[in-house]
Amino acid sequence: MILLSPGGDTAYRATQPETTLAVATVDGVHLLARDGNGAWQTVHHALAGCFVAALTRAPGGALFAATRGVGMARSDDEGRTWRWVNNGITQFDLWAARAGTLGGREVVLAGSMPAHLFISDNGGENWRELPALRQVDSVGQWTFPPPPRLGHVKEIVIHNDELYVGIEIGALLRSRDGGATFIDLKIDPEIGECDVHRIMIDTRRPNQILIANGLVGLMRSEDKGATWTRDAKLPGMDYPDACVMHPDDPDLLFVSAAVGWPPHWYKLGRARGKIARSRDGGKTWERLLGGLPDGQRALFSAMSIAAHGNETAIFAGDTDGQVFESRDGGDHWSIIADLPPLSKGDFHRAMAKGRAPIANLDDMAFNAKAAARIATTKV
Repeated sequence: MILLSPGGDTAYRATQPETTLAVATVDGVHLLARDGNGAWQTVHHALAGCFVAALTRAPGGALFAATRGVGMARSDDEGRTWRWVNNGITQFDLWAARAGTLGGREVVLAGSMPAHLFISDNGGENWRELPALRQVDSVGQWTFPPPPRLGHVKEIVIHNDELYVGIEIGALLRSRDGGATFIDLKIDPEIGECDVHRIMIDTRRPNQILIANGLVGLMRSEDKGATWTRDAKLPGMDYPDACVMHPDDPDLLFVSAAVGWPPHWYKLGRARGKIARSRDGGKTWERLLGGLPDGQRALFSAMSIAAHGNETAIFAGDTDGQVFESRDGGDHWSIIADLPPLSKGDFHRAMAKGRAPIANLDDMAFNAKAAARIATTKV
């Protein structure tokens, strides 16, 4: 099963093409299955009424869903039924989740708004907070443009027994002791420019870290976070968000982005979400069409990649609820489902057609550099 969500698992290997897909939406988890003719059908809807921000699979096979406002849920039957597993969680507005192995233990992690990090090593039955996340020097400056302006955990990655956590907006943090301590990798001297959306790391290049920084674009470090550079600008695209790296080829990357930043989208009524591909590890990029929309209102908030043999499938979901699939590595795309929105935060509300002004969406505050960049960018 492939999981598609704004804040969870993104990369898969398989011996044959997957025939089931679990999609996290603002109205629960929708299960899709491919029929004998290759078409996808919606076969089940669970957690109805819950905004599901992230889906992750534990090493033992259980699925976990992080929700905006209701906490964590666990499924032991491939997403058909769920039960709430919130014992020890004190922040229920969750944005990110990731399962894996740390220190030889199978763990599940969940991150919230405001930015707190929780860990479970018994399948979600009990959770404890990792307080060291909030003991780094930058914590008092973490923020988010719309009210209540609270920085949150946007991304969690477990890599070679290291734990990486991206804060939107404020920090990229790393722990080498299972979350007992964290260091701030200082991707930019100005904390307000550290808008970490996604983190990509490959085992074959242990010193390289790639991140999608929503305010300044794609960034990379070749020395495990000691120094950072900005990658080539995406073609006609700003605000990178969902990113995936091919599980067998670290040079093959896909990223979703939009034209301009949220203030531009809200004024125009469209984000013009796009997807780009790099075959050289992010040095150069090409905009993908081949069935993808050109100039749409929606933003792509979720992507996953699945490798099977020599074939590569990519799945992308947007804030209008359209789910796209490419079976040939991004050259051609088709819509496989129309579902409730897949949304990072409240973008689905902000991008709703003909909406009235909404205070907790439109009253945005940025640092001085970002505000100047937004004001001088013509879209």
